[in-house]
Amino acid sequence: MYPTENKFGIDEFRRLKKVLAHRPDTSIRLITKDNYKYFLFEFQPDVDEYLQEHNKYSHLLKSHNVEVYELSQYVHRNSDLLNRLPNLAYMHDIAVASKHGAILSKMSSGGRQHEELVVREAFQNMGMPILYEFSEGDQFESFLILSSQTIFIANTERHSANSIKKFIQFMLGYYEEIIYVEVPQERRFMHADMFCSRMTQNLIIAYLPAFLKSWHITHKGQEEIDFKQFMKSRMIDIISISDDEQRKWGCSFVALEPGVIINYDISLNQQTINTLEHEGIKFIHFHPEALLAGGGSLRCLTFKMWRE
Repeated sequence: MYPTENKFGIDEFRRLKKVLAHRPDTSIRLITKDNYKYFLFEFQPDVDEYLQEHNKYSHLLKSHNVEVYELSQYVHRNSDLLNRLPNLAYMHDIAVASKHGAILSKMSSGGRQHEELVVREAFQNMGMPILYEFSEGDQFESFLILSSQTIFIANTERHSANSIKKFIQFMLGYYEEIIYVEVPQERRFMHADMFCSRMTQNLIIAYLPAFLKSWHITHKGQEEIDFKQFMKSRMIDIISISDDEQRKWGCSFVALEPGVIINYDISLNQQTINTLEHEGIKFIHFHPEALLAGGGSLRCLTFKMWRE
């Protein structure tokens, strides 16, 4: 029986049931004080502590009745790549599970090149259909699904305009509308979840200074919008976080279900936590140390396969 069992996709914001993760037992040991920047790490990780914290997070998910699948169990042909790509731990960046099938990113050159090849094999062995793959020369790392009708695409330093244009044209065949945002071309905004994420059906947390320009795109055309006002017209509130909170992954967390959040305990200040708790948000805090070496959040470590 395939792990997907014909159940995949996160379009409907419901209870998180299945995720795919990767504990980089072998590849993480390749990172040294001389090459950590090539692998896009912030510093050389303490290997034992990194893997221990990764285990702790996996156990936390399981304790909340989330099924956690290990990438390496579904990779055979590309096992060599698996063992020399430490950033495969950051599964969220490499693919998105829509109800129509998976969208595979085209990872940047250097330390993340070819990660999508490993994940593609795993999807094939798991029974996960693939909806879209990018071509050679493309550059596109991840996007957000806001609902069964709406996706959110940001032009970050990990995307190219031509790759985005082709993807938008394709995805309009599956989604009614696309929100497209231009953001500063900086590492801190490298993926959309670094500055925008939904917490409930009617609440988004965002770092609004990152939104340089925003557009609403449909089959009928496109129009420039004010993102906050546009969402307000949809009865969706936005709470904006500070510069410091954004840099500490304040927008990047794992929602177990609408309103129940697993996040780094360093991400948000107490005032923001109080505001969100007043809105009904419940937090499950996780303290990172060694995981900070990779420059990613718990969400980055998590490919969300299915919400029920």
